[in-house]
This record gives sequence, structure tokens and C-alpha cells, in this order.
Amino acid sequence: MKIALLIYAAIVYQGAFEYKTGAPDSLFPMQIAVHDYSSPVVMLNPALLPFADGFIAGSSAGRPYTNEQLTTAGSAIQYGSGGDFGMQFSWDSFGADFYRENTFSLSAGYSIFPFLNAGVSGSIHWLKIDTGEINQDEQIPEGGYGILFAPLPWINAAFYQTGIAALAGKQNSEIIYPERSAGVLLKPGKGFSLAWNITETAALYANTFSAVINPAPFFSVKGGYCRENSSFSAAMGILAKDSMGILAKDFYISYGLKFHPYLGYTHSVGITYTPGSRMESLYYGKPLFGPVRKKININTASFDEIKLIDGLSLISAERIILFREKIGPITEKGLMQIGLTGDEIKNLEKNVYGLERTSRSKEGGEKYTSKKKK
Repeated sequence: MKIALLIYAAIVYQGAFEYKTGAPDSLFPMQIAVHDYSSPVVMLNPALLPFADGFIAGSSAGRPYTNEQLTTAGSAIQYGSGGDFGMQFSWDSFGADFYRENTFSLSAGYSIFPFLNAGVSGSIHWLKIDTGEINQDEQIPEGGYGILFAPLPWINAAFYQTGIAALAGKQNSEIIYPERSAGVLLKPGKGFSLAWNITETAALYANTFSAVINPAPFFSVKGGYCRENSSFSAAMGILAKDSMGILAKDFYISYGLKFHPYLGYTHSVGITYTPGSRMESLYYGKPLFGPVRKKININTASFDEIKLIDGLSLISAERIILFREKIGPITEKGLMQIGLTGDEIKNLEKNVYGLERTSRSKEGGEKYTSKKKK
């Protein structure tokens, strides 16, 4: 009963839905503007959704603050084009038997310009309290918006505002506290990132710092620190691939551990289905803040080499490999047929050689005549 009264007091003075569940490797139980997206993750800011590459579906569960009565759970379905557009539906739950917060959200993001993304989200917050003395059952609609500015390939600056209905009308502001967050993500190299966010919550301004490194195409390690409450977090994820001999291929399995000096530990686990086994891994030998200078042969390079080309999405890299296997040598016309834009083709030509002028099929169709030189 004391726990229920304490939670209810928190609703009145600090706002409910303060604890954001998310996936185990989201690191912080609060809304942040920008985070690493090199592995299959739930996007917290809708402006990041265009960076999602393909389809993912995942679920997670956890026990916050080493409390036997508290539980968290969540699920998400996400699709992104790898640069232009992305959508996500998610459900998050937090609480105990007598107190439960459920949030259902639909988000979408769009790339307005190559350097600017925008996104919006709509949600239903369902709060239910039943302690005998206190009974409350409310469904509250809310919304949010986010923007992301990427002046250079290795830097992202973002802003995210939640609770815009409460902010505009001051209704339900004692339950839904409008949060805002701004942050910067640095990507010195593929598979490695550093992020800083400052978030205004109901209780305080929180500065969070995080680092992510993917030392292999199937393994990710993440760590974070929140200065204001001296809390730490760490997470790891493993992506099951064909080469690992695991039956459950294309599944990303993650575990997260958070420590708060007063509230204790939070454990969480998650599993995400990600067809195509995509993860941006560390590319050893690539110079920081610069593209790979050595050109590769577009018709002999492996998928792992092609996917590292700056400005080329993983979906486009997969289509190039499929074109080679099913039709034959890559041509400029073939690049257009598989969906590459003119800008993508121009960028590709700066990083590859060996483009054929005309193609020949595997079954012995038209022969190619010549190829572009280095």
C-alpha cells in the first residue's frame, strides 16, 4: 500500500510515464533526442526513423530497480527505407499489479533534405490504478515531434519534444509531463559512436553520455552514464547469422543492465527479428572522419566491402549482390533498375571501378562490350 501511495504522489508532483522502457540497449530510462542506430534498435526520436534499414520486429522485458513488484515490457515493429522514410509502432508497459502504465505509439519520419530529417509521433497513454482506496483509469492522447540535422556524415544533431498536447492546453500536465531533449551524435568511424543528450524531465535536467562499439558484424557493446543521478548503464547484443551455425538466424538478442545509486539495478532482455542480418560493424583501418580512399571492383567486391561505401544503404548493397548473382555484371542501367538514385550512382562511381556498359545474363544473354576504367 505504501508503494501505491508513493507512486500516486509521484503522479501528482512529477508526472507519470516518467520511466521509458524501450529495448534493453536503449541505455537510459528517459527520452533522449539522438542515439546510435548501427544495430537493430527501437528509435526513440521519430526523426531517426529514416535511418532504419528494412524491417525489424522485437520484444523486451525487464525488472526495474531490483523490485519484485515492478515489471517492464515492450514490443515494436519498424520499417525504414535506409535513408528516405521510416515508420514504427510500439507498445511499452511499466508498473505492478495495482499500478500500470501502458503507452501505444505510432511514429513516422521523413528525410526532407539529405541533411535534414523530421518526424512526428502520436500516442495513447493508459494509466490504471487500483489499490482499493485509489481507483483511476484514464486514456490520454498525446503527441511529439523531432528534427535531426546532419551537416556532415559523421555528426548528427537532434531535438525531440514530447507531450505537446499537455504543453499546449495544460491538460493532464500533472500526469503527462512534456519532456524535451537535445543531443549530438558523433560517428568517428563505422561501428563506433559517441553521444551526448540533455533532457528536461519532470524532476531535473539530465545530461547523459554514451558510447557504442560494434567490434564484429554480429556483436555490439554499449555503455552510458547520467551525471545528475550518477547512474550507469551497459548493454550488449549478439546478432545470429548463417555463418555462426545458429538455427535462429536473423535474430538480435540483447541484454541491458542499469545501476542507480539509490534505486538499485535494472535488468532487461530483448529479442529482435531482423531479416537480412544487418549490423554496421567496425571497419579496421578506415581513417577517422573520412571516406575509404581505395576503390573497389563493383563486380568482385563482397557484400561486406560494398556496404561500407559512404552514402549507400544496406538495401542497395544487397540489391547489387543479387543483381550480380541473378543477371550478371553491374551496369549503370542496372543500378537504376535496382532503385539507385542519380546522386547515389554518382557517389558510387567515386568509390568503385569495373562498371560494365551493357550486361549479360547468367543464361547467356547480351554480352557486355567494355567497362569503365579506374
